[in-house]
Amino acid sequence: MVKILMNFEVEDFAKWKEGFVAAEGLRKSAGAIGAQVLRGDDNPRLVAVITEWEDVESAKKFSQNPALKEAQKKAGARTLPEVAVLQSL
Repeated sequence: MVKILMNFEVEDFAKWKEGFVAAEGLRKSAGAIGAQVLRGDDNPRLVAVITEWEDVESAKKFSQNPALKEAQKKAGARTLPEVAVLQSL
């Protein structure tokens, strides 16, 4: 099991969250098992997303999908995400 942690800023959290929810099918069709969204306490534009995958290859392939990049842009992502790949122990 692999978890991907992404941190980034958004223009408007509510708008971004709508886009995130709308893209659930895109994530699932790429092999995502689940996702969790966290929001900055001091900065409401700061978002952290943790997605779960069976393997890192599926996650990497998804991250290169042009549809993902378009969905992020449309939802109002302000910055490119900082990404960490984490292994479950």
